[in-house]
Amino acid sequence: MQIDLDRDVERVVNEEVKAGRFESAREFIDAAVKHFLIAREFGEEEARKLATLRAELLRADQQIDSGECSEYDERTLGRLFDEVEAEGMRELAGERGDPK
Repeated sequence: MQIDLDRDVERVVNEEVKAGRFESAREFIDAAVKHFLIAREFGEEEARKLATLRAELLRADQQIDSGECSEYDERTLGRLFDEVEAEGMRELAGERGDPK
Protein backbone atom coordinates (compact mmCIF):
# COMPACT_ATOMS: atom_id res chain seq x y z
CA MET A 1 0.00 0.00 0.00
CA GLN A 2 1.21 3.46 -0.76
CA ILE A 3 -0.27 6.62 0.73
CA ASP A 4 0.31 10.32 0.32
CA LEU A 5 0.63 12.39 3.48
CA ASP A 6 -0.19 16.07 3.68
CA ARG A 7 2.80 18.35 4.15
CA ASP A 8 2.30 18.89 7.91
CA VAL A 9 1.99 15.19 8.68
CA GLU A 10 5.00 14.36 6.52
CA ARG A 11 7.02 17.01 8.36
CA VAL A 12 6.09 15.52 11.75
CA VAL A 13 6.98 12.01 10.59
CA ASN A 14 10.35 13.19 9.28
CA GLU A 15 11.08 15.12 12.50
CA GLU A 16 10.31 12.07 14.64
CA VAL A 17 12.58 9.86 12.53
CA LYS A 18 15.35 12.49 12.48
CA ALA A 19 15.12 12.84 16.29
CA GLY A 20 15.73 9.10 16.58
CA ARG A 21 12.41 8.26 18.17
CA PHE A 22 11.64 5.99 15.21
CA GLU A 23 13.99 4.23 12.84
CA SER A 24 11.83 4.85 9.77
CA ALA A 25 8.68 6.53 8.53
CA ARG A 26 7.07 3.11 8.32
CA GLU A 27 7.81 2.43 12.00
CA PHE A 28 6.27 5.80 12.93
CA ILE A 29 3.12 5.15 10.87
CA ASP A 30 2.80 1.63 12.34
CA ALA A 31 3.02 3.07 15.87
CA ALA A 32 0.51 5.82 15.05
CA VAL A 33 -2.02 3.33 13.67
CA LYS A 34 -1.57 1.04 16.69
CA HIS A 35 -2.05 4.05 18.98
CA PHE A 36 -5.25 4.90 17.14
CA LEU A 37 -6.56 1.33 17.43
CA ILE A 38 -5.75 1.13 21.14
CA ALA A 39 -7.38 4.53 21.74
CA ARG A 40 -10.48 3.45 19.84
CA GLU A 41 -10.71 0.18 21.75
CA PHE A 42 -9.61 1.17 25.27
CA GLY A 43 -9.70 4.94 25.37
CA GLU A 44 -7.20 7.71 24.87
CA GLU A 45 -5.81 7.47 28.43
CA GLU A 46 -4.70 3.85 27.94
CA ALA A 47 -3.18 4.72 24.58
CA ARG A 48 -1.25 7.56 26.23
CA LYS A 49 0.04 5.23 28.95
CA LEU A 50 1.26 2.74 26.37
CA ALA A 51 2.90 5.48 24.30
CA THR A 52 4.69 6.75 27.41
CA LEU A 53 5.87 3.26 28.27
CA ARG A 54 7.10 2.75 24.71
CA ALA A 55 9.08 6.01 24.86
CA GLU A 56 10.59 5.08 28.22
CA LEU A 57 11.63 1.66 26.93
CA LEU A 58 13.14 3.19 23.80
CA ARG A 59 15.13 5.66 25.92
CA ALA A 60 16.29 2.83 28.18
CA ASP A 61 17.45 0.84 25.15
CA GLN A 62 19.35 3.86 23.88
CA GLN A 63 21.01 4.35 27.29
CA ILE A 64 22.05 0.71 27.40
CA ASP A 65 23.43 0.90 23.86
CA SER A 66 25.48 4.00 24.71
CA GLY A 67 26.76 2.55 28.00
CA GLU A 68 24.71 4.91 30.21
CA CYS A 69 23.61 2.17 32.54
CA SER A 70 24.59 0.52 35.77
CA GLU A 71 24.77 -3.14 36.48
CA TYR A 72 23.43 -4.27 39.81
CA ASP A 73 24.40 -7.18 41.97
CA GLU A 74 22.95 -8.34 45.28
CA ARG A 75 24.93 -5.75 47.26
CA THR A 76 24.14 -2.75 45.05
CA LEU A 77 20.48 -3.74 44.76
CA GLY A 78 20.27 -3.96 48.55
CA ARG A 79 21.69 -0.44 48.83
CA LEU A 80 19.25 0.84 46.20
CA PHE A 81 16.28 -0.73 48.02
CA ASP A 82 17.45 0.80 51.30
CA GLU A 83 17.65 4.25 49.68
CA VAL A 84 14.18 3.91 48.14
CA GLU A 85 12.73 2.73 51.45
CA ALA A 86 14.35 5.61 53.35
CA GLU A 87 13.01 8.14 50.84
CA GLY A 88 9.54 6.61 51.08
CA MET A 89 9.63 6.79 54.86
CA ARG A 90 10.69 10.46 54.71
CA GLU A 91 7.80 11.25 52.35
CA LEU A 92 5.36 9.31 54.50
CA ALA A 93 6.54 11.16 57.62
CA GLY A 94 6.09 14.46 55.76
CA GLU A 95 2.51 13.56 54.77
CA ARG A 96 1.66 12.70 58.35
CA GLY A 97 3.30 15.82 59.68
CA ASP A 98 5.75 13.77 61.74
CA PRO A 99 9.09 15.39 62.47
CA LYS A 100 11.76 14.03 60.15
